[in-house]
Amino acid sequence: MSESAPASNSRQVPIALSIGALFSLSFIAIPLIYLIRRALESDGRSISILVWRPKTLEVLITTLSLTAVVVVLATVIGVAMAWSLHSVKIPLPNLFRALVILPIAIPSYVFTFSWISVFPQISGFWAAVFILVLSTTPYVLLAALAGLRRVDWSQYEVAQTLGLNNWESFLRVTWPQIRNSVAAGALLVALYVLSDFGAVALLGVDTFTRAISNLYRGSFDRSTAAVLALILVIISAIIISLETRLRTKTKLQRTSARIIRLPNLISKTRTKLISILLLVIYLATGLVFPLALLFYRFFANAVQVDYSELFSASISTIFASALGALIALALALPLGLLVMQGSWLARVADKGVLIVHALPGIVMGLALVSFGSEISWLYQSVGLLAFSYALLYTAKSVGSVRTSLARVPQNLIDISATLGQTKMQTLRRVVFPLAAPGVLSGSLLVFLSAMKELPATLMLRPTGFETLATEMWRYTSISRFSEAAPYALFLVLIAAIPTFLINRPDKGESEEGDMR
Repeated sequence: MSESAPASNSRQVPIALSIGALFSLSFIAIPLIYLIRRALESDGRSISILVWRPKTLEVLITTLSLTAVVVVLATVIGVAMAWSLHSVKIPLPNLFRALVILPIAIPSYVFTFSWISVFPQISGFWAAVFILVLSTTPYVLLAALAGLRRVDWSQYEVAQTLGLNNWESFLRVTWPQIRNSVAAGALLVALYVLSDFGAVALLGVDTFTRAISNLYRGSFDRSTAAVLALILVIISAIIISLETRLRTKTKLQRTSARIIRLPNLISKTRTKLISILLLVIYLATGLVFPLALLFYRFFANAVQVDYSELFSASISTIFASALGALIALALALPLGLLVMQGSWLARVADKGVLIVHALPGIVMGLALVSFGSEISWLYQSVGLLAFSYALLYTAKSVGSVRTSLARVPQNLIDISATLGQTKMQTLRRVVFPLAAPGVLSGSLLVFLSAMKELPATLMLRPTGFETLATEMWRYTSISRFSEAAPYALFLVLIAAIPTFLINRPDKGESEEGDMR
């Protein structure tokens, strides 16, 4: 999320940077332009009937309710696990830190596939809440951990000496210092739920993403689907604005020396048991169960696995996702640099990429099908598919670029200037080398997200080009779970590699912005 960047007058923004950022924004705006153009093709009466019909109101209530419940539960569980990992003396803490992040590598539709293949009767709202909480809790966990690492434990000890217990100390001392980080994670959860398609489709929950998909597949008139998508855009914009207003500004420590005192771990038996129990329950439901089921179905599969097809789908997944991550990085670099300037254009760019990030993959697919059909050499190409990944997840790359640049120690930049280095030389020799690891983490996160993307892949992949996600969906949609298991397992195993690299337990302080 947005951090306090050095204030800068918009007139000081280099022209080349503004041009590069506007170039990136012009591509990012493609889906929004498509939606507005499509919606305007519908007459006012049709739009009014669609917006005010009871079914639309029902979909709106379901979408908002699902988002609110998942955000609250994921936030409570994520903060509790982060506090347990950071402040409680539990056994094997590095192992727990590594494991609780891995559910990010499992798409929501794989979670759903795992549970409904064993319990086919589960469906509906609360089943979707359960699945989406499992999928999204790590976003809050990572953000809360980042915030806790910046809390000076001496303040907590002062609160204890004043007679406050652990709970009161957390509420009055720790929470005010981490709430901005937690708000960033909660926003990610909200945007994830708003754009999710796989889980709600398999569980039969009528959210906007499912309604848009049904309108697209059941009608030649895509204007109505565009109107619903614009409603979803408005909801996302409101949530982003609320998060921005509620979030208090925090100053980011930009020095090469760390002065924060680390915590004295709590070793009370009751607290340790509760913390371990919470972590074990989450790992059992969010990691062990789906992985164990996938391995079981893979090895117990009575149907012969087509390994050549499995290998081909794996290569296709890796190639398209990697290309999408590279395109996203190219779009994000000027935007990330611009956001650091604090200009009006930077604020527009920051909010714009987040809104596009909240769009369902099917909306991105519709927009790029329309866009690509006008360019014959681009239509139905891997490049267009990778471009869709880049547009969907540029926000993650922008967040990592901005955060990485913001964390370059200011004193090193000042030293470089006193040694006679120009701004470009300082960027090349000091800033970019120090920021590179964080930028790489952001690219890995885009790569990971692209691997899991389903609706846009189904719509934009070239004929005969199958990924692990599309192959798994093909078999799951007709309840052939044994055939789907190998593709789901390989998707999770491959996705686990960038997940571990992004959030290694031996890494130093991270930022919630990296996860955006």
